[in-house]
Amino acid sequence: MRIPERLTSLLLALFVALLVAACGAPQADGEASSDTIARAAPGLETASRPGIRFDPDTIRVGARVGSLVLDSIAVRHAIVDSVAVGTARFAGAIELSGATMRHPDPDAPFACFEADDPSASRLPRWQGDERRAWFCFENGAEAARALGPPSDGVAATIEIDRFTIHRGLSDEVNSARFVRLVGGGAAAEPGP
Repeated sequence: MRIPERLTSLLLALFVALLVAACGAPQADGEASSDTIARAAPGLETASRPGIRFDPDTIRVGARVGSLVLDSIAVRHAIVDSVAVGTARFAGAIELSGATMRHPDPDAPFACFEADDPSASRLPRWQGDERRAWFCFENGAEAARALGPPSDGVAATIEIDRFTIHRGLSDEVNSARFVRLVGGGAAAEPGP
């Protein structure tokens, strides 16, 4: 049986891509505060988004990741490729700077926030998760009173707690509880 040339080319390209991924050099993980921080095997993960990476399969409740402490974790592995998915919730308050953002779903009324890179570098990051450092507030009404209604680009410094990573293979959104506005927000924006 002869393999079609197009399929052979596709398989060769896939093999080369896997080989390149396996041979690449790892990048720094950011702040390392405990032995629960992920240490990827050399060449297996190239980190492009800031954050303190942890391995969901080895981290345990009570582990410190930066200034936050793992409060709970539920991990399962996807059937297709065994990728770890699930939820990790962290205890402790953290101050972040960044800007408000609208949820990508235009019908979603959620108040959301994207941490800037310096703040995102202090947040826990599930190993292999390369999503932007944004989340929606579980107490959106309180956040909206301080930050204004869901909008894009209102700069603010806020304090949150209960930062929760929702890691899946589809449209999962991280969450946090809004604690207080430290500076900026809609009230600081000049009027028309």
